[in-house]
Amino acid sequence: MFKRLSGVMEPAISLINLIKEVQMQVRMKAIGALASIACMISIGGCGRQSDSSSAQDNTALKSIDAKPAKGEITMWAMGAEGEAMPKFIKQFEQENPDVKIKLTTLPWSSYREKFRTAVASGTGPDISMAGNADLAAFSDAFSPAPSNFDLTDIPMSLRKISNVNGRQIAIPFYADPRVMFYRTDIAQQAGWNRAPKTWDELKQMASDVRKVDGVSSGIYIGPAGTDSFQNYLFWAYSNGASIMNADYSKYTFDTPEFKGALEYTTDLFKTGIADPNVSIEAGADLQQFVAGKIPIMFTSPYALTELKKLGGEDFNNKYATAVLPKSKSSTSFVGGANVAVWKNSKNKQAAWKYIQWFLKPETQVEFYKASSDLPASTKATQNKVLSDNPKMVPFLEQVKDVKSVPYASTWPQLLAYSDKEFEHICKGTVTVDAGLADIQKQADSLGVGK
Repeated sequence: MFKRLSGVMEPAISLINLIKEVQMQVRMKAIGALASIACMISIGGCGRQSDSSSAQDNTALKSIDAKPAKGEITMWAMGAEGEAMPKFIKQFEQENPDVKIKLTTLPWSSYREKFRTAVASGTGPDISMAGNADLAAFSDAFSPAPSNFDLTDIPMSLRKISNVNGRQIAIPFYADPRVMFYRTDIAQQAGWNRAPKTWDELKQMASDVRKVDGVSSGIYIGPAGTDSFQNYLFWAYSNGASIMNADYSKYTFDTPEFKGALEYTTDLFKTGIADPNVSIEAGADLQQFVAGKIPIMFTSPYALTELKKLGGEDFNNKYATAVLPKSKSSTSFVGGANVAVWKNSKNKQAAWKYIQWFLKPETQVEFYKASSDLPASTKATQNKVLSDNPKMVPFLEQVKDVKSVPYASTWPQLLAYSDKEFEHICKGTVTVDAGLADIQKQADSLGVGK
């Protein structure tokens, strides 16, 4: 066929090399497939399932550039924060004339269903708020932060809530630690001129203020309703409880620490210091507090603004805030929210630029003025608007010692069950031991998910 021997050998060698190369590629793919199977079999050694799906997010933004934001982005925000957001969106748009942000506000009570629908259909927004408790359940919908997103101004205690195996799937937006609120005017009538330091002192103070005219209960403890069990967690944390084991593989409610916390609060109900049938309507604790009927409660920074609305400017002189009374520690539960960019976002540059802008200390201070939310920015909390506010100072101290909810996708489902069981415990229809056993049984049945 060919006139020269070399002319025959060269094509033959090329063909042989090609065959070898194809064979090598087939072998490498087979090895890769076997490695993937091994990883699935031994998932503990290869990371959580949520990690693998996030690692395959090839659309994740590598870095934020220095150009002005442009294009259109959509945002979902919840509650009072959503209502306060338009002012800040307008300012960002003025600084970035080629960008347009379309905001949708959602109620906290129903946003989870909206998220589920969006995840299923792939129609989520560019940016959304995300409650701490729901990060695990929706983590696969979010895109990790770019490598050059500066987080150094955000306390590690907040950052780790939304960090999964070294990947920041969302950015802390604001912190919501629980601290003690008490009516100083009523406390003084009962012989108290300072906040209690321990659980024993708290019980005594709550008993004493109950004797003051007009007081119906010494302390407000929400015994039922949505997220009531989650709002109770600061009691357990203060008593040394942890609701998951060290490697986050199991829920742990059946512990002496959790039992001790529940025995303490159920005793307050049994002795009449707290009311197991108190109103659980939204804002009921604040209304009872302003009316002087329940002079001790535990809540978050948003209450500072709401109390001013309910009681007027003069009411500011009738109450104080304090870090949690100590059992084994003063550890509090921290709620709050993060902001996340969704994987399906078509404009991640502009989305991350808005989040970056919103986390600037000066922006966070202005948002605090609008909402009373405790800023995630450390520099913002050092601003005199916050640091010189005696009612805010305990929040700044408390946020140094906080815990959030477990990073487990089954937590929202378990919480719904626990809310009902918690009500039975508070109202005495089941014992602490029986109630905790039921919660633990349900937790074991659900597992921790991903």
